[in-house]
Amino acid sequence: MIKWCIIGAGGIADRRIIPAMLRYDGFQITGIMEREQKRLSELTSKYGIPGFTSEEEMLKSVECDAIYIGTPVFRHKTQALLALSYGKHVFIEKPMAMNADEAKELLHAFKAAGKQLTIGYMMKYHELHVRAKELIRSGSIGAVNNVRVQLGCWYPQIVGAWRQDRALSGGGVVMDLGVHCIDTAEYLLSDEIVDVKSYLSSSTFDYEVEDSAVIIFRTRGGTLGHIDVNFNVPDSAAVSKLELYGTSGNIILQGTLSQVESGSMSVLIDPQGDYDASQDRRDAVPEVFYPAGEDIYLRQLRDFERIVSSGKPDYTHTEYALHVQSLVDEIYSQQTADL
Repeated sequence: MIKWCIIGAGGIADRRIIPAMLRYDGFQITGIMEREQKRLSELTSKYGIPGFTSEEEMLKSVECDAIYIGTPVFRHKTQALLALSYGKHVFIEKPMAMNADEAKELLHAFKAAGKQLTIGYMMKYHELHVRAKELIRSGSIGAVNNVRVQLGCWYPQIVGAWRQDRALSGGGVVMDLGVHCIDTAEYLLSDEIVDVKSYLSSSTFDYEVEDSAVIIFRTRGGTLGHIDVNFNVPDSAAVSKLELYGTSGNIILQGTLSQVESGSMSVLIDPQGDYDASQDRRDAVPEVFYPAGEDIYLRQLRDFERIVSSGKPDYTHTEYALHVQSLVDEIYSQQTADL
């Protein structure tokens, strides 16, 4: 049994994390911390869990083994280190921190203390992403030479929205959606992105962070790709898509870059052999797969449970999260658009 305390019960915590924890017999939530009293009252009434407006008050008052942090990014480092000072394991929503220096400080602190630190990149737990990774690793579509990732939503100006304030979020659509795309692409390829070029724009909305971005990348193994992320495309028009093209076929994932285990995966395996000057497209038919629709947040939390219960911290995914943060720093340093 892992006893959890929640720091920051905003959208994701209320919509995904807390319900997932409550559905699983191996978890118990012993406290919720939320600074806004009205919001805290709503949460304690909804879930029947003790509420606090101070992190330290909660940590001193209730028993817990692990802390979930779902606050704005600028609070991640301070709150994680506070939890660590009380000897707690920590699960932080992505992105890991405001920048790679903060992320590196966190990782080093948790390693030194021997406590688990995990970052909430849940999309790698999607059933179809796991299957796609296995297919790529087995060589089913040959050597992957090109990747395309598209993810977007409609996120207009909202008074008080922390994601639209650089001092609170660290950045815009790259920090919010781009990090998922980078993490998932690296997971599928089992390869690190080592070079990025980017264009950022605030073409639609007047908030200070970018509302759209194009990122071109190269991996250590030589795969080329690009990522398109947008806050300025209507939800109905934003087709979440991840395409991987290899020397023997392709894998096309649609609707899988999501908070739920949805979407589909088509797999086309059709090695060509000789050059065809006419370049006629042959009649190969892809095989289509659909997921079971399970809870990817719970799947990730149970993986955290497995690591904590083993008594042997595993920082593999956290090191990847630090790497993602380093790439984001590089993207923002380029500043190729007039923001």
